[in-house]
Amino acid sequence: MKIIRNQETATTVLENECIVLNLDNGQYFGLEGALKELWIEIENERKDKKDILIKWQSAFDQTEEELSAILNEAIRELTHHKLIKIEDKS
Repeated sequence: MKIIRNQETATTVLENECIVLNLDNGQYFGLEGALKELWIEIENERKDKKDILIKWQSAFDQTEEELSAILNEAIRELTHHKLIKIEDKS
């Protein structure tokens, strides 16, 4: 599964959060924690979910299962708000 940002967004990165404006609908979002980490991870290019999970495993002191659940929830939330797109479902 490849994850890519909606290009119709503007982002300001602060110390503990990212402020994202969806230019399509004018909505603002404050991304913290895993949402911020995922947003930064896909800043310049599409990324495979598996690659993000591997990177998070080396960066965070949590089990693969915990990180996978956190990543899945972040993907679900960002997709719901139309901030990211999933390029393939494989």
